[in-house]
Amino acid sequence: MGFITCMIGGLFSLIGCSTKSMPDGKLVSLRYVSSGTMARHIFEGTVEQDSSGVFVLKAMKENYGPMFEKRITAEDMAHFRKVIEDEKMYKYKESYRPMMEVLDGWGWSFHAKFSDGSWIDSHGSNARPNGNGLGRIEGYMNQLIQDGVQIEFLPDED
Repeated sequence: MGFITCMIGGLFSLIGCSTKSMPDGKLVSLRYVSSGTMARHIFEGTVEQDSSGVFVLKAMKENYGPMFEKRITAEDMAHFRKVIEDEKMYKYKESYRPMMEVLDGWGWSFHAKFSDGSWIDSHGSNARPNGNGLGRIEGYMNQLIQDGVQIEFLPDED
């Protein structure tokens, strides 16, 4: 009987008892990029602390557009962290790919780093995780950057 119990327990551990949990630390940096078949990213957004400890968001306001920059608050970072927690983004797999080979398409990458030294690093090509975490991260970056300062000028804008 003990052998059967052990086998059943082993089976359950293989099919879905994920041990991934939300990091305990504060969110200290974040990056989300989506790309298609063009040379530039469809969307790119990064939040990092500058040398004075202030959080700086660099993101596009529109698809394939130039980069803008804006200082954001610790409360904004807490909002990003809550999205990660609510959408269970800490459970994302390292890589997402379709079962069939796709020769053209789209991709994305997501990276979040926390003050306790933990991180989330995930990417995909023509496949993505369930839920709307990536969309919510991009949406909040887009909302915050609307009154940012343009820091990149594309060749046709000169």
